[in-house]
Amino acid sequence: MKLTQIGFFLGLLVGIAACLSVFSSFLQETDLAMVFYCAAALLSIVLGKALIGNYSNFTVIFLVFSALYSLSGPIAALYGGGIIEIYPTPYMVDEFLMHYSLAILGLAIGLMLASSISYHRIGSTNISPIWNHRTLLLLAYIFASMASIMEIANFLRVGGFVTLYAGKAVYQAAVSDLPGNFPSATIMLLSTAFLGLSLSVQSMPIKNRLGRFSLWLALGLPIILSLIILGERTTLLSIIVVLFIGILFFNPMKIIGLKWIVLVFLIYLSMAFLYGTRSYLGEVLSTGNLSMLLAVIMEPTFWPRILNPASNDFCCVFGNFNTYILSGVYDIRLGETYMRDILDPIPRLIWPDKPQTTWVDFRDTFFPEYAQLGATGGTGYSSVLEAYVNFGTIGVLIVYLLLGLVMGCLEIVRQRSKSLFFSLFYLLMLPMAMLFHRTSMGNPIFWPLLFSFVGWCLYILINFIYWRESSINAED
Repeated sequence: MKLTQIGFFLGLLVGIAACLSVFSSFLQETDLAMVFYCAAALLSIVLGKALIGNYSNFTVIFLVFSALYSLSGPIAALYGGGIIEIYPTPYMVDEFLMHYSLAILGLAIGLMLASSISYHRIGSTNISPIWNHRTLLLLAYIFASMASIMEIANFLRVGGFVTLYAGKAVYQAAVSDLPGNFPSATIMLLSTAFLGLSLSVQSMPIKNRLGRFSLWLALGLPIILSLIILGERTTLLSIIVVLFIGILFFNPMKIIGLKWIVLVFLIYLSMAFLYGTRSYLGEVLSTGNLSMLLAVIMEPTFWPRILNPASNDFCCVFGNFNTYILSGVYDIRLGETYMRDILDPIPRLIWPDKPQTTWVDFRDTFFPEYAQLGATGGTGYSSVLEAYVNFGTIGVLIVYLLLGLVMGCLEIVRQRSKSLFFSLFYLLMLPMAMLFHRTSMGNPIFWPLLFSFVGWCLYILINFIYWRESSINAED
């Protein structure tokens, strides 16, 4: 990661566009502010690629999803007939664009500061470390099997197919309420990280890659099928992203070819289709009657609706921000919500009076009807809104500047490090690059650190056992 002349020029363009968007929003020149913000958001993606040198990294994914979440809502509010009806009106687009422009400005400054740090680069970014690819692959299979067993255990404990077919909200709430529920999705992500790295450190024919992937998929099939039936797009997309970034970990993608564009479109189409049909999958599977599902798919509005980002979760960032601004609440928390979420991993057995997480508190205050859907029901939150709630308008700029610095340092460590522990941690952080924008900041590193440590320890243990057995056999 290096601040080149092109990178500096792009950062300057992002800063100018973001400042013009802030100024236009202040003057309530909404259309002009939207144009400048679109330019700043899109240029920030180009800036990320220019500073890091490739597209297959945490920062670029973060910036892409930042643009998707921040643009979908206001564009729909201004030019598309509004967002989903649960959110109140009028739409405070100017206030939204002002604060998100400050966030983009902060990110750009932070990334440029991080890229200007002088450091001694160790090795080369395109040389794979000396890891035992067989052990990596074995752990991918072990963790995929564990994830499936955990998912089956959760499935049986909540009532089996009856609860599964009741839909995502019911099933997730039932699993969440289980004492000692198993983290099957996180274990599957860890398995995916090991698979991606095993395919990255060793060159092999495509036939061999497909064979290893097929076995891994077969071992993880129970949890994959469960995620598909429930329409768990976020977890499925996280698995796909972790796998591809893992495979490209030591040979990053510097140019986006046509095949990648087609692949991204097909993934988006699949995720949109899953979103549009998941409410009917349970009934179809339980009754075997496809007529209702086919009728829904054949509706003229089906495809335009599911392909429009503003008609689903992408509008929640704008909707939540708009809801808070319209409420008239202005209670500066001075970092209280960040501290609350940092301490969230502490179990209630140790801290019985532990406060609710920030997004749950927001849901119960502004959308109490969603609490009836269970522990996982809600509209999410907004990371920019959280910065505003804690430190006001200027706090958004400061928080996101620090965030840009942290992301830049993360990319520097990735370029320097050949550590398996860090590589696992980096890959397990990728879902946060997608989810961060629609939730509270929380404690994003605790669980990735914990599971990366577990995976790393098992890798060391298996290699030690293999080395010991080899030594004994050699002596004999």
